[in-house]
Amino acid sequence: MEFDPIAESISLMEEGHPLTLADLVRISGLENEEVLELAEFGVLEEVEGGMSPRFAVGSLTLARTAGRLRRDFGANPAGIALALTYLQRIEELEARLRELECQLLR
Repeated sequence: MEFDPIAESISLMEEGHPLTLADLVRISGLENEEVLELAEFGVLEEVEGGMSPRFAVGSLTLARTAGRLRRDFGANPAGIALALTYLQRIEELEARLRELECQLLR
């Protein structure tokens, strides 16, 4: 059976447990070092405790996006971190804009 990263992502998110480094590597297509570097940049949220690195479930979507940025654009971890930070900020601003537009329509 072929590996389905979307099905695997949904399964891991439903479980709600912290993700291992191996989980993020398998889902994102990134290398171990790249995932750890993105955690150092503060893009992927590490969960305290345990001997090996564990990550918050919210890191799953970011890791998949990071994998696409590396694959499609050849971005290095620093470039990926910058792009993800800007993408998150754009999403926040768009949500705020929608909120303000709804207030204007009332």
